[in-house]
Amino acid sequence: MVSDDGLTVATEDDSIFPKLPEDQVDSVRSYGKVERLEPGQILYSRGTTDFDFYLVLDGTIDIYQDGSPGDSPQDRIITVYTGGQFTGELSLLNRQKSLVEAVAREECTVIRLRPSQLRRLIANEPKPARVILRAFILRRLRYIRMGLGTVLLAGPAASSDMLRIRSFLERNDYPVRQVSPGDPDSDEVLGDYGVDSTVRWPLVICKPGSFMQNPTTSEIAACLGLRETISDVGTVDVAVVGAGPAGLAAAVYAASEGLSTVVCESTAPGGQAGTSSMIENYLGFPLGISGHDLAARAQVQARKFGARIALPRTVEKIDCSRSPYLLRLSDGEVLAARTVVVATGAHYRRLDLPELPRFEGNGVHYAATALEGSFCVDEDVFVVGGANSAGQAAVFLSQSAAHVHILVRAQALSSSMSQYLLTRIEASPKISVHPRSEITELRGDEHLKAVRWRDSLSGDMKVSPTSSAFLMLGAVPNTGWLDGSLETDAKGFIRVGADVSDTSGFPPGRLPSGMESSVPGVFAVGDVRSGSVKRVASAVGEGSMVVSAVHLALADMG
Repeated sequence: MVSDDGLTVATEDDSIFPKLPEDQVDSVRSYGKVERLEPGQILYSRGTTDFDFYLVLDGTIDIYQDGSPGDSPQDRIITVYTGGQFTGELSLLNRQKSLVEAVAREECTVIRLRPSQLRRLIANEPKPARVILRAFILRRLRYIRMGLGTVLLAGPAASSDMLRIRSFLERNDYPVRQVSPGDPDSDEVLGDYGVDSTVRWPLVICKPGSFMQNPTTSEIAACLGLRETISDVGTVDVAVVGAGPAGLAAAVYAASEGLSTVVCESTAPGGQAGTSSMIENYLGFPLGISGHDLAARAQVQARKFGARIALPRTVEKIDCSRSPYLLRLSDGEVLAARTVVVATGAHYRRLDLPELPRFEGNGVHYAATALEGSFCVDEDVFVVGGANSAGQAAVFLSQSAAHVHILVRAQALSSSMSQYLLTRIEASPKISVHPRSEITELRGDEHLKAVRWRDSLSGDMKVSPTSSAFLMLGAVPNTGWLDGSLETDAKGFIRVGADVSDTSGFPPGRLPSGMESSVPGVFAVGDVRSGSVKRVASAVGEGSMVVSAVHLALADMG
């Protein structure tokens, strides 16, 4: 459209369903093959994982969603592509199952690109790449709003397994419809799938005709086509373990510099930072950005340059006794890599309370996203911890909770929290800070109902009713899987550079570079590194910088 001052202004439809100009069409043509399609020809079906990109030169392609019994084909059409427009959304780039079906309405001429050809186009042609990637991202958001590909999740709303599954799906951008036993329409909905009272909750229905009972995240990922194939990659230049800010930054820079790169992540992109409701001090985002959005953008960026992101894939062991190094995954696969970047981050310390395991996921949480926040409406909640993550959680939760109590062992928050968060907390009538305080007991039956806590300043012991406590205490490194392969400090963080005491594994005259561990060609970045600054920007910086050291290590290997 054109504004009153004559400037071109893009509408939402222009961005979601753009028409490529002729010069960009020519760019696409040089990467693919021109084909003729017959009327009624199916380009790809819903649920297909190996499907192609089509740019329409002439004719019409209809995009269909699943319909209800009795719906006509016309009722199921959600998008129509004509000359200059193209098919696809993030499922194509991510090697995931298609959420829709594409059918030629009439005889069409198209340019067809295989996914590998599309990735080369995106890496090499910035003009069409910007248009295509923006459209892919916006289409995925539109499909989520429409509920396309929705996973049905059924079970008691507050159970820990329901929270685990829903968190996994939402962090991986899959739309979820949740029903609970006893809901007005639950019997009818579940009856259509043959569900009876003998099932083991929760249930996950991700494809017609079947359901899974309390599945693992790996089983859900397999059903949805989320699992990235790595059996065909051979030996890669760089294997990144962990897809938090540091790992994703390493993947973006390594892949953009031509290194074959695979990222292994056990849950979802973003790591601990991915659960942050709002990061307001990250450079370039004056209005702030959620950890989830930052991770989603970084994931698309890494894939744009050709990095593979394999999830949910847990690395259980690293074999440094040979070169290339071998990463042994929990599903039995083995990834060979000439260099390895360990970016597994850290997790929050658990309270030393015997009853804690019973309430984890049942009132005790280690993240404060919109999902956990939905349990806190008009309730008093407790946040334990004094770092930025605790402050962000408190500010976020105060928007819906009746009151937020921050318990911190220190005399004040100022020693560990950024000033902008301190200002917000001090200005909020719905947040109270209790210095020198700690939880001593969790109370409840199946779900948390109260906490017993001590105020060391006054000596008082108090019992406060609450359904939610958010524990954001300290940092414990995720290094157990290393099993002593790399040198660590007394707390388990990986030593790098000048802090490495045993350099016997290095050739004579060579010492570990700045982020290199005690094993040549194995690096540590982000929160898992000994002495790191626990900030998102710092992690991104380390992930970016480590690639120069990776190049040097690869050169040494010949």
